[in-house]
Amino acid sequence: MQYFIRNFLSVLFLLHLMLSPVDVFSQSGISSKTRKQFEKARKSYLMLNYDEAIEISEKIVKKSPDFVDALLLLADIYNELDSTKLEIAYLKKALPYYNKPVILYRLAEASYSVGLYNEAIVAYQKYLHNAKVAEIRKSDILRKIENCKFAVEAKKHPVKFQPKRLNEKINTTNDEYWPSLSLDQKELVFTRLLKEKGRVPHEDFFVSDYNEKYGWTLARPIVEINTSKNEGAQTLSANGRFLFFTACNRADGHGSCDIYYSEKTDGKWSSPKNIGAPVNSKSWETQPSLSSDNRYLYFSSNRAGGKGLKDIWRAEFLGFESGRIKWGEPENLGDSINTPGNEISPFIHANNIDFYFASDYHCGMGGFDLFTANLKPDNSFSEAKNMGYPINTSEDEQGLIISADGTTAFFSSARDRETGLDIYTFELSEKMRPAPVTYARVKVFDADTKRPVKASIELVNLLFPAQKRTETANKKGDALLCFPVGANYAFNVSEPGYMFYSRSFQLDNTASVFKPYTIKIKLQPIKTGAEMNLYNIYFETDSFSILKESESELQKLVAFLKINSTLTVEIQGHTDNSGNNRKNLTLSEMRAKSVEKYLVQNGINTRRLHAVGYGETRPVATNKTKEGRKLNRRTTIKIVSK
Repeated sequence: MQYFIRNFLSVLFLLHLMLSPVDVFSQSGISSKTRKQFEKARKSYLMLNYDEAIEISEKIVKKSPDFVDALLLLADIYNELDSTKLEIAYLKKALPYYNKPVILYRLAEASYSVGLYNEAIVAYQKYLHNAKVAEIRKSDILRKIENCKFAVEAKKHPVKFQPKRLNEKINTTNDEYWPSLSLDQKELVFTRLLKEKGRVPHEDFFVSDYNEKYGWTLARPIVEINTSKNEGAQTLSANGRFLFFTACNRADGHGSCDIYYSEKTDGKWSSPKNIGAPVNSKSWETQPSLSSDNRYLYFSSNRAGGKGLKDIWRAEFLGFESGRIKWGEPENLGDSINTPGNEISPFIHANNIDFYFASDYHCGMGGFDLFTANLKPDNSFSEAKNMGYPINTSEDEQGLIISADGTTAFFSSARDRETGLDIYTFELSEKMRPAPVTYARVKVFDADTKRPVKASIELVNLLFPAQKRTETANKKGDALLCFPVGANYAFNVSEPGYMFYSRSFQLDNTASVFKPYTIKIKLQPIKTGAEMNLYNIYFETDSFSILKESESELQKLVAFLKINSTLTVEIQGHTDNSGNNRKNLTLSEMRAKSVEKYLVQNGINTRRLHAVGYGETRPVATNKTKEGRKLNRRTTIKIVSK
């Protein structure tokens, strides 16, 4: 953005220079021969013959160092060539002979763009002092001065940052960028710009697998999705089932660029589909990021109703309808994230709290900087925070992602001119790490036939029950679920015709643990004598008063009994062996009766229910361990008759 503004001002100034019928500065002491040479240099510039224009102009300024026309022509040429330090050098040489505000402004912009922050401050302040500046530009300049001051301080207090380039199995002489990492951190998907002889360069997707012994494997193309057109800026769903990405100017598109998705089945990706309205519009939609609970799709767009040029939006997943994903109306992320400038490359960490994005307007080092914010329980965002120097520089930074365990960041950068854009990683310092997540690989099958079951899997945050997610196992009975640490969860698996499965995950005291689970679930068909142990019905200590964290599980039990309206069940209370035997027996019975009372209050006929307490007499695990005692403290539902 900064380069565009500088270049635009340069072009306007140069057009004035080119169209003037007389010398712009009417300098005395410049011979007609020198002026003719300058006209030749100017024409060479217009013909894009930069080498000749530079050669002639440098000869002129060597002979006549005060010839401002030639000095500024050189500055303009180096601006075009993106050789900013040489542009600055010639602007400084011209300034004593033509001390005008436009030169000060160009000098400030150029210095700012290459990180010469103190020089930029001086030039901006002189420009404001010497020029009549419209309020809108004055506001922009004051913002940039604050950026420069921030940058000076940030460089005094650098953050930990030691980037490492991934090896040649991923990075090539082509450009590689937009990394996406699977939840288990074993699959890396990225975009590669292919530059093949005889073909227009185009973007394709590549994937690499992580091997514990050999590291990342040789990247291979995703042939089911790649076309001769561009595909890029992708994100993987947490379960690895969906790939969302950006494609532009396609026949089924809604606008210039749209978001598409593909679904993986039996290891192969489906033909991409446009995700449609209301996410895609006549505007520009790109750079999707899907939350690990599959609830929100974040993306960048310049659609109407935003705060600035490009904003970050999100749309809620509402399920499937007629074989397509259904989305809610997109909502703008608000003033904490979006500004009058550009906000792009959103990334929501798997913990669904830490949010990352790039902005060219929030206070930073210049260009696009990387920022982080936290998603609060009310679904709003905290104030954005710059990630600091040298993660951020005067160049553009964007496309950052962070592994599920919170330790490693991936990003793309053009740090080597020989190889262009490459993918790098760096280890985050302890204080910058997001809270990690863990995950569970689930396999669901029929307890009798051993056949896989496409069951519904529900995960509920017991502290914030509204933070609930539902997943469906695939036809092989497999599913992968994300568990942000720092909370306790109720985990239920259900399918019509079966008893539902209950389990609890207590992760509130494991904030630094990345411990994947493998869970094999035997769903019991509904029949007389079948039992299900419920582990998410909680009581006050040494009491039969039901805690509010039990609500989700109890409502699931109510729904189960209403759907299976002919069942008669026994509600069993069980304890571990802590304390007095008789007291445990009485306590277990009272707890079973509390559950019975809840069910009756929620519409279940009392004649279908029978509460009984068994105390510590029917353990399902050892009482010698904390985990075993936890399993023994349970409520069991047994079918008495159908």
